[in-house]
Amino acid sequence: AQPAPALLELLFWVLANVLGEALWLATPRGRGYVSMGTATNFATLLLLPTPVAILVSAGAGAFADVAFRHRRWYKVLFNAAVCSVSVSATARVIRGFAGGPADLNLLLSPLHVSTLGLGALTLFLTNTWLVSGAIALERVENPWRVWRTCFASNFGLLAGGVLSLLGLFFAALFIAWGYMSAFAAVATAYVVRDGYRRYVDTVERTQAAS
Repeated sequence: AQPAPALLELLFWVLANVLGEALWLATPRGRGYVSMGTATNFATLLLLPTPVAILVSAGAGAFADVAFRHRRWYKVLFNAAVCSVSVSATARVIRGFAGGPADLNLLLSPLHVSTLGLGALTLFLTNTWLVSGAIALERVENPWRVWRTCFASNFGLLAGGVLSLLGLFFAALFIAWGYMSAFAAVATAYVVRDGYRRYVDTVERTQAAS
């Protein structure tokens, strides 16, 4: 079994996930939001034991929903449940194909690209399908149409891929540099978020002018 993380390592990933969840922006036309929490969730499930990764990711998301996004209690619980299921399913897929916890060999070897790609796809699909189902029930709409509109557009697929790569980068940084990786990770997250914000502003200005 994978050993339990040290207290400092656990605190590191709790803070990383809270910061990731705090760095969110609305998608074009306000159909949802993109959060760096997806990247930190992916890094966390790669490095921590699955039960711990679930607790850290879901707990950080719930805290962000209450403190930053001011969501109602039932939405907080639902989002935490979705996060738990998504992280659990993704970790099971990656552990099943990789045969153990992530290390630099797993994260950087071309031989494991398919394993990591399948894990990233599992995280994206599990998360977005569950959320789409809830939105469809609330709006009385077709779940497939909701998923295609809110998550499976070209932009949504691109954002999911970028965030997964960013999570892989965070995990590799932590293994290589330890806690010092926090500085590079935070700087990268802010640069990516700023670039995304500028892109959304450009899209919305273009749509308003047309």
